[in-house]
Amino acid sequence: MSELPKQAGILSATEFFRLAIKAVIGIALAHLLTPSELGSYRQLFLIYTTFSTLLLLGIPQSMLYFLPKAESPEKQNALITRCLNLISLLGLIFALCLLIFRKPIATLFNNPALEKLLILYALYPVFLFVTQFFSSVMLGLKQPFKAATFTIFAIIADFILIVGSAFLTRNLTIIVCGVISSAFLQWLYARISLAKFKAKGTRFDLGSFKTLMSYSLPLGLSSIIGMMSIQLDKFMVSAFFSPEKFAVFSIGATEFPIVGILANSINSVLLPHLSSSNPEKMGILYSGAVRKNTILVFPLMALCYIFAEPAIILIYGKLYAESAIYFRIYLFLLPLRIATYGILFQAFGKTRFVMYNSLFLLISNAILNYLLIIKFGMKGAAFATVIVTWLSVIIYLIQIAKVLKLNLMAFFPLEKIAKNAVLTVICSIICVLIIKLGNSTIPFLLTGGVVFTVAYLFLGRKIGVILDYDVQLVREMLTDLLSRFKK
Repeated sequence: MSELPKQAGILSATEFFRLAIKAVIGIALAHLLTPSELGSYRQLFLIYTTFSTLLLLGIPQSMLYFLPKAESPEKQNALITRCLNLISLLGLIFALCLLIFRKPIATLFNNPALEKLLILYALYPVFLFVTQFFSSVMLGLKQPFKAATFTIFAIIADFILIVGSAFLTRNLTIIVCGVISSAFLQWLYARISLAKFKAKGTRFDLGSFKTLMSYSLPLGLSSIIGMMSIQLDKFMVSAFFSPEKFAVFSIGATEFPIVGILANSINSVLLPHLSSSNPEKMGILYSGAVRKNTILVFPLMALCYIFAEPAIILIYGKLYAESAIYFRIYLFLLPLRIATYGILFQAFGKTRFVMYNSLFLLISNAILNYLLIIKFGMKGAAFATVIVTWLSVIIYLIQIAKVLKLNLMAFFPLEKIAKNAVLTVICSIICVLIIKLGNSTIPFLLTGGVVFTVAYLFLGRKIGVILDYDVQLVREMLTDLLSRFKK
């Protein structure tokens, strides 16, 4: 079994576990809090997720590029120490900004309750910035198992402290205290683990700092612009509608997270290798990842679309049934997630173009969001995000060919992608017919899902969508994971 699929598999399996526990946390809170309180809780994380990307300046992502290129362990340690100090300072700045601007933020979100909650929540970036940096350092050092172990620790801490405080008190303020307590434990784990990389007598090096910033700053700016574009619909809905409405929208208006986990895991492992590969080898690595992604992405999109409404009602209750509408709209982003397009520009060190593309995405999304919200309400916000994201990817593909002068056919196996898409449509039709035959009753819903899965796996093997290599890869990955956890 080659190392790249194994490493990506470790990260993906760990992230799937994180996703499962995170989903349980979200479901528990949806049942224990009122829609207004749940909206406030989700808005806190919306603020952090969006603006942390800006203040991190792309430094964690840059570790995937610079650490593999460091000439010696001593230089790696010096880089880690300098960046850790900078990250800690940026986390403190973010905390102060949340404290100072908590009232305008609450006004912007049309939610007065946020003002008091932000006093506590301001500590969150102080702790989480370091933990995000730690994970990137481990990946940059090509130690994904250590990153995976930390992820498991972090999500278990979240589950115990957040869900525990929710069940015991059902008080949003106490729950936020649980969030901060978990973040502190994660910070402590990361600081202790990073202590062995501390370089003594490391001074500020202007030349090294300029090199780091020339790579990470455009990447960081593009990340915040891209994040703002993705989250813009939620900001707009928060401004136009009540926290209760936002809670309903936010549950549905999200991409299916398993796909993002898979793509991020593969890309986190790929980037250090792409950065040191020639274009021909890059094409082989990249196209192989794209083909594997389609095996998960396409059938998941179909199943999620078919089962969206009954699944959301079952998990969150009838109160959030409307969320299915937004979830189905967002599913049309999934076909784009078979690849990450900016990673090629990162591998060539051309991060400025990623920034320009993200800027286009933000401006276009802001205009279209406003126009479509006025016309279609909350559905318009979801439509705008999907439309603009597709336009952004089209621009990426054009520039990959023109700017990077890469052969798109070498990086995107179109014939295999098309074959998988056709197979997914056929299986979906069979599934829908079975469900309609039984008037969408639970036994027929389950039967339809089982038939879809069996048909996809059987036909996929027969027509070459699923290869012997894929089956062997999954077997070896599971065996490897089990053997590691038994040690």
